[in-house]
Amino acid sequence: MISFATDFPIEHTCNTKQFVDVVRGWILGSPHTVFTANDLNHIPNDGSWVAEKASERIQLLATCSTDDRSIAIRRMQLGEINWETTIVFSQQKNDSWVGVRVSREASHPAVRLPPAKKPLIVGTLLENLGGALDGRILITSAPLHLSNNDIELASSLIRGRAGCRLPVVYLSCGFEANRTIDASALAYDLAGMAHVVVEPNRPFSRRLQIEVQSENVYGGVVGIYWPDGQGRRSFFDPDDFDNCKALRRSIIDEVRTALLNRRPLSRCTWAGVQEAFSQSEYARLKSSGSREVDKYTLAFDAELNAVKERLSEAENEIARLQAEVRKYESDTSSINGLFLSTGTESELYSGELRQFVYEALVRAQENAQADSRREHVLGSITAANHASKPAQDRRESLKELLRSYKSMDGKTQRALETLGFTVSGDGKHYKLVFQDDDRYTFVLPKSGSDFRGGLNAVSDIAKRLF
Repeated sequence: MISFATDFPIEHTCNTKQFVDVVRGWILGSPHTVFTANDLNHIPNDGSWVAEKASERIQLLATCSTDDRSIAIRRMQLGEINWETTIVFSQQKNDSWVGVRVSREASHPAVRLPPAKKPLIVGTLLENLGGALDGRILITSAPLHLSNNDIELASSLIRGRAGCRLPVVYLSCGFEANRTIDASALAYDLAGMAHVVVEPNRPFSRRLQIEVQSENVYGGVVGIYWPDGQGRRSFFDPDDFDNCKALRRSIIDEVRTALLNRRPLSRCTWAGVQEAFSQSEYARLKSSGSREVDKYTLAFDAELNAVKERLSEAENEIARLQAEVRKYESDTSSINGLFLSTGTESELYSGELRQFVYEALVRAQENAQADSRREHVLGSITAANHASKPAQDRRESLKELLRSYKSMDGKTQRALETLGFTVSGDGKHYKLVFQDDDRYTFVLPKSGSDFRGGLNAVSDIAKRLF
């Protein structure tokens, strides 16, 4: 059973010797290997090679042509759990890639498999060989922090048009400009699996919404976007998780699982290298005029096995796509054909749009004729969609804050900023702008001589916002 799979571009200056050295160091650094440095001192960079010792086996296939250098190393370990790790290096005229696949099987039913996770070799390859551009983003273990000028890039990433192979994990800015997850830690965990992209601020989010027709996540929600529609989009609301650790674990598991179901690049698989090796061996035998039937047979058998393995991968891809279709059909049928577009307006705080729509439906139900179809339908909808009351909570917090307002001290300003207001001085008044949207601008008097100033402001804000 495959538990991990990925492939990503590395620096084009790398060569097969560097790759072999990195893999050798990874094997010797493992506490579970039975091999010593002397055993692995002479791993070749070309041809085929096998080393076997006790319960561990290492196999290598390498081929080299004018425009293609490929090398695959497969490490097998037998025990209560049988492990197989395949690492492939592929260098062509314009780029270089590596692929990593891990599979494991319990040797008997009583053995429990440990939780699947990214193997150390992925980080080791990235650290020693260096990441290259994946479309428009560099493969790295650090997050990409967007600037205010990166709207076009963000739009391309969300729409899957940035030429990336790896998915994009997009961290939207919270309503209070807060971060619910450590971007650096998440990027480190997902290095070689996905790009972590961080949104700069809320105004950027609103501009992006227009560019992508509301396809972007916002308000602190995390979204996973796949290039060219290769995988389903997933969204993670921090409010649905007990803590940041659980949120991060869920995102990592979603990316890892999705990568398992994606068809790998043929050039980054054992089957791909084996097929190229067999073709090279056949060409060598033919050009030398060899009549050794056994060697021809072995070359053909190896190529046939490679084709069978690639056919199996294609069948798995078909099964995955069929499962995706069934899931989407199930999701669509469960919605009963009722969709609601929010247009160009995005939430200014969590739960805002849901509450507005819910309250509008409740009022419509109350005004409907008794025992009418309209009343029955609206009542069914409101009963099935109970909404929280974030607007009321904010209204009460604002009222409590400004009830005895006399001047703008540091405590009051921090509290207003927590609620989503930007505070600035403007003549005899303070100007409050909600979520940096100039349509919602309010004033507070600097002087506390008018004891009603604070309550009047609360009334004005509540009527327009909440």
